[in-house]
Amino acid sequence: MATERLPGFEQLVAISTEPEHRARLASATARYLIGRAADGSAQGFALLEGLGDPHEGIKLRRIAVTHPGTGFGRPFTAAVIDWTFSHTDTVRLWLDVFVDNARARYVYRSLGFREDGLLRQAYVRGQERVDRVLMSILRDEWPGH
Repeated sequence: MATERLPGFEQLVAISTEPEHRARLASATARYLIGRAADGSAQGFALLEGLGDPHEGIKLRRIAVTHPGTGFGRPFTAAVIDWTFSHTDTVRLWLDVFVDNARARYVYRSLGFREDGLLRQAYVRGQERVDRVLMSILRDEWPGH
């Protein structure tokens, strides 16, 4: 919760309440993955939902790192993709990202995600409604396939 509440993050990622996080931690269809630096310190987390969903696949609901722009996010995201396709039988990993989060969209595209569509005014951020872009990568598009 501390990571997703760092200053400025409300413009980058959605925020969940403590009860929402606790419910996801207890869910058999959700998984939290922690990204750690070489010294073992936590540098971010990813939240996957829909494990076992045969239709939509697994959703990367949230990924957040403690120090954006320092080079940790891209390899962590790649590791999340690798974990997903190595440890589940899903054929699709998908996410949505704020349309104005150019850095995240660039990273996702560089890792093989494709933009599938636009969710217009699909999130309330502060006092405004913002668009989100749907993106996905399929198992057979994953370099580890």
